[in-house]
Amino acid sequence: MLLLPTLACDLLAVTESENVKGRGSKAFDPYAASASGAIRLSLQQFNGCAVMPNGQLAAKNSTPIPYPDNCPLLLSGLAEPSETLVPPTGKLMLLADTTYFLNQLTFTDAVTNKHTNPADLTEALRWIKTQSRFKKLDWSNLAQVSDEWKFVPGVPGATHDSWARQILFDNANWRTRKDDSFTLEVLDSDGNVRGSPVTYAASEFLADSWSAGHSRIMWRAERVLPPRFPGDNEVRPITQVPGWPPAPPLFRTMVRLDLVGSTNPFKTFRIPSLRGDGAIRVTWSQLPQEPFYFPVTFVQQAELAPTCLDDQGKATPCGFGVDPRLRLSAPSNGKGYYEPGEEMHMFVDIRDGDGNRLHDARQLPSGNEVVNDKANGLLYALIPYLDALMEYDMVPTVQVAGPLHKMKVRSDPTQPSPYYGPDFFYALADEPATVRLPTGMHFMKWPTRVSRKLPADAEPGTYVALIKTNRYFLGERTAKIAPFFFQVGQKERTTYPGDVGNCQICHRGVLSLDNLRHGLSVDHVESCKVCHMFNNDLYNRSQEFVHKIHMTSSRYPADKADCTMCHLSRQSTLRPSITQCASCHPSAHDNQYFQAKFSITGEPSRYGNCAQSCHVENVPKSHIVPAN
Repeated sequence: MLLLPTLACDLLAVTESENVKGRGSKAFDPYAASASGAIRLSLQQFNGCAVMPNGQLAAKNSTPIPYPDNCPLLLSGLAEPSETLVPPTGKLMLLADTTYFLNQLTFTDAVTNKHTNPADLTEALRWIKTQSRFKKLDWSNLAQVSDEWKFVPGVPGATHDSWARQILFDNANWRTRKDDSFTLEVLDSDGNVRGSPVTYAASEFLADSWSAGHSRIMWRAERVLPPRFPGDNEVRPITQVPGWPPAPPLFRTMVRLDLVGSTNPFKTFRIPSLRGDGAIRVTWSQLPQEPFYFPVTFVQQAELAPTCLDDQGKATPCGFGVDPRLRLSAPSNGKGYYEPGEEMHMFVDIRDGDGNRLHDARQLPSGNEVVNDKANGLLYALIPYLDALMEYDMVPTVQVAGPLHKMKVRSDPTQPSPYYGPDFFYALADEPATVRLPTGMHFMKWPTRVSRKLPADAEPGTYVALIKTNRYFLGERTAKIAPFFFQVGQKERTTYPGDVGNCQICHRGVLSLDNLRHGLSVDHVESCKVCHMFNNDLYNRSQEFVHKIHMTSSRYPADKADCTMCHLSRQSTLRPSITQCASCHPSAHDNQYFQAKFSITGEPSRYGNCAQSCHVENVPKSHIVPAN
């Protein structure tokens, strides 16, 4: 089969460096895996145990450190971690003689089904303040900051769609401290400090706020129906798919401190030439007598097994980083573009930062290999981990959309798509792959070939195929989206609408979008619409999140009422939904249109789109919108 060389990822980029002006990430990238001079390190704990993104919890080793003998069984089921404590078997491995910098630090303490009354959260707050691992912090001035309902798509063939109510608290005195710091030390097998300690200020991390989905003081009810009226506190369970056992509502109380994204990746530390057992100790300035320990296994470069493949197909040790690639089959007409209705084939090829393939050329690893750390660090969606740590950034996918010049966000989820995005979502491995189900899916290998038939009425222009992957390898956690372009119906290239932009004013250098979240260059910010185009569900509410993150951020420097900072056209400001507006103005109309946000199917609500319903001629005077 002929393969078409896809157009370069910077096809639509300008030539300016991201450090000056323009839209591209061309000159400065300290997060480039082994090529950067330092490796980003992710350290996470769940209920006192070190946890890796593949769901493994690190086992206590021979190093004399305070650490639990037993940990929660994260991989026990489909929906939540088991309350049963078992001896963990995972290993947190770090590469000796390697320079790292701290890029993520997460401490989570949570209990489930302990506090079940949404009308009275007294007991939940008492647990948070007096029983959790954070009980010695200063909880004065803690207050509720959010009470939201979120739509949660069901697992196909297992559960129905449901809703979750999430109440967040913040502003406790410990959360508003400006002098927070975390001192990191490397310990050898005898518990001795090796090398110089390094201290990170909390202010040196880009994100830690509840609005960005990071640090959370939370009570949450899951697997329930939405309220019938404002103030409805009745817990109404979801009916399960016939043939599956009923799953009752689940209640989760959580305290989570999550700092992500180093703004100073040059503050590094070096792992000495150690081998075998050791530990990382992190001492928080607010809990100086209770340091956090991470048992680790130090490995030497020469000990790494040759589990990757070089360009000649020869087995070789893997390197850091992740580089997802796609190859496309050649169009059948020989003209260099696909015809509407034609079937196209995409071939997934995921490499490390050194160019070595992380998988067999014909198939991707099984879910069983992923959770048992036998997939060269590749990650799939791991539902218990996602739910336990409240992180939703692990689904490896390929998605096709276009033509680029027609892309716009769909304001009403009941209306037809304005471009071919939702029907061309392809998960490289289904979500249940990482859990043991009777289907045997846990042991399936997943094909690297993705085939899709273009719609018969596909409009001509340039289309994009986005591939997204995540990886965790020797302490480095990274995600990357890579865009690949192809033509449909014509050879002439088309470009993004250019309705939004200016992200590089703030997001450049170490704060580049290449280094944050999914790792997609600011060149392609309008490709975010491909996955995040709805306003009504848990995973795809990015329009709401983008506004809320910036509106609640003390670091956002611009006038928060000036829409022209990001919106480059007037049209792009005049299609907001009631959900999106409520992300900044939760009570603009009190509860007048309360029920509109719970319309999932059926007739679209007249008030689902604020601009088209009421605010076309009369844009709110407090907002500055583009003139044209």
